[in-house]
Amino acid sequence: MTEKIEWYREVLEIEPNSKVFFPLARLLSEEKRIDEAMDVLEHGLERHPEFLEARLFFIELLHKMDRNDTCASQIAKLSKMFSTYAGFWQAWAACLSSAGDSPDTSLALRFLSVYFLNKSVSFHEVLDRGLTSMIDTTQPAVKPVAPQPRIIVKSAQAASAGQVAPPPTPAVKPVQVTVTRQPSAPPGAENTGAENTEEHFSLRTRSMAEVLAEQGDIQGALDIYHELLAGAASPGEKDDLQRRITTLGTLLANSREPDTAPVSPIQPESSAGKDKLISMLETLAERVEARAQS
Repeated sequence: MTEKIEWYREVLEIEPNSKVFFPLARLLSEEKRIDEAMDVLEHGLERHPEFLEARLFFIELLHKMDRNDTCASQIAKLSKMFSTYAGFWQAWAACLSSAGDSPDTSLALRFLSVYFLNKSVSFHEVLDRGLTSMIDTTQPAVKPVAPQPRIIVKSAQAASAGQVAPPPTPAVKPVQVTVTRQPSAPPGAENTGAENTEEHFSLRTRSMAEVLAEQGDIQGALDIYHELLAGAASPGEKDDLQRRITTLGTLLANSREPDTAPVSPIQPESSAGKDKLISMLETLAERVEARAQS
């Protein structure tokens, strides 16, 4: 250790502006040569006043040796800087808080940051407000209602008989319930529920219209689209249906021949295919209805 100290001293003699004075002061402090360490730090800080770590170590040694006057002068050089950058203490507290290692230290650093921002705050005030808030949270949210005195009312007969009349029963307002019934079928008519089935499983759908259009029955498809347009609720749906109606109307106008041209009879195969398709869709609707009822 002594050889290393001597080597650092030789470096400082050759180059007095070297920052090797700081490790030299540490070695001297470890060897309990505090006075020599403080002398080295004092001369080194005269050449490097920006060396923050060396100044902090110098203040620590001054305080340890009760050199209060010199210690106060050194602290004055740092206190203004530390109090100016209150965000440094906030950042340090946030780092400790996120790490979860030292919540007490984080709290102390937060107090320093608040103090540097507002020097009128006191530790007593912080503790007082914190304890007050804790006490308030332990109080019940709703204060218990004091029991009301019981009023005994005696009727004329009960008073004469020495009995106490029971308290009056509070009147309960009746709840009116309205039940809507479906109109019953007239006598002799069969109520098969076909109306409800047709409402929920109607074949007049957009899919059916497209099938008819693919089969060549454009007019039938247009009829369904006009019905869907009349019952459409949203503007977007109406616009979509209107566009499809315009497209089918153009196709229908282009497919029609002049009035002088003979009308071609309906092909039996096309009619049969259409009837077969409708029958298949009706069967599918019946199965969906049966599944829904089960």
